[in-house]
Amino acid sequence: MKIGLLGMGTVGGGVYELCARQTDMEITRVLEKRFQAPYITTEIADIVHDPDISLVVETLGGLHPAYEFAREALKNGKHFVTANKLLVSACGEELSALAHQNGCAFLYGAACGGGIPFLHNLALARETDHITALGGILNGTTNYILDAMQSCGMDYGAALAQAQALGYAEADPSSDVEGLDTMRKLVLGCLVGLSARVSPESIPTLGISKVLAQDIAWARAHGLTLRLCAFAARLSGGISAYVEPTLVPGNAAESAILKNVNYAWYEADGCGRMCYTGQGAGRLPTASNVLRDIYAVMQGQRAMADTDCAAVTPDNSIAGHGYYLRLPPDVQVPESWIAHHTLDSDWQYIETVPVSVKSMHACIAQHPGAFAAGIQKG
Repeated sequence: MKIGLLGMGTVGGGVYELCARQTDMEITRVLEKRFQAPYITTEIADIVHDPDISLVVETLGGLHPAYEFAREALKNGKHFVTANKLLVSACGEELSALAHQNGCAFLYGAACGGGIPFLHNLALARETDHITALGGILNGTTNYILDAMQSCGMDYGAALAQAQALGYAEADPSSDVEGLDTMRKLVLGCLVGLSARVSPESIPTLGISKVLAQDIAWARAHGLTLRLCAFAARLSGGISAYVEPTLVPGNAAESAILKNVNYAWYEADGCGRMCYTGQGAGRLPTASNVLRDIYAVMQGQRAMADTDCAAVTPDNSIAGHGYYLRLPPDVQVPESWIAHHTLDSDWQYIETVPVSVKSMHACIAQHPGAFAAGIQKG
């Protein structure tokens, strides 16, 4: 198979390297502005109008011009494989329809979990089982920061700076630390695993940028470990879906996920709980997932999600779970929420009874600087 590659950055370079080891695929053209070589072009038309190229791989990242390039490739009958979670979460429905209309494949296994074949396995499981819930630790940057704070006693700023120095966090880390990257991956998990089209804006999302050493100390004192987790589950007639910091027991699987490793899971009626751990980003891990998509196309797969996915707005208003809540001392919460309460000169620390996700996220939105984490019972 002849392949056109869009972008020769970290992931694109990994795709080029791994493809060079294969005998049944070849990257013949690369869209790239920074390098010069006979196979490199700066014009997308040289790829999408090349009759020998059957498949286009996109590793540019971002929404534009990736969206425009995806449309051009699919309109010209090229299969399209992408590692771009922003593109798929924002425009996946449109691009999937365009691919179907033109008899093309549109696959995006590397857009969630890096090297972990999470979406691939969700798609396979959906065909023979009934998936009821999914989620996990889907962002290595935030996991590295939280692990450094808990294992090494770093404060948030120092842990973030170390993650940036190691290349785990961008210069602008907001997409990671505010939970947006995790939320976009959850959108894809809902689409593939639950056949639910969920808009990114409809998923309540809390990040870790407000975490303090006091929160880590509270967790340690209660035998808990702090992680940023995604969660989605079927409800009667709908789904619940959210992203938030989560305090897990010391013996929970999430507690053992260290540094920048990811942990994804799903539950289904037949198989029970299935878990996957591994590198959630990086040059060759992500590239290996891209090649998995390419081979799936060669074997006849054309889509990852059902063609008739229903548009769903998550309902997070039902009774949820307990929370750890750190608030300024003058802020009041409903008395009915409070299970345990302590106070110092700077903050009040509350452990709540089960509270709905919708209510807690609304509370935090009203109080800048406050921090909340769901408490997962053992």
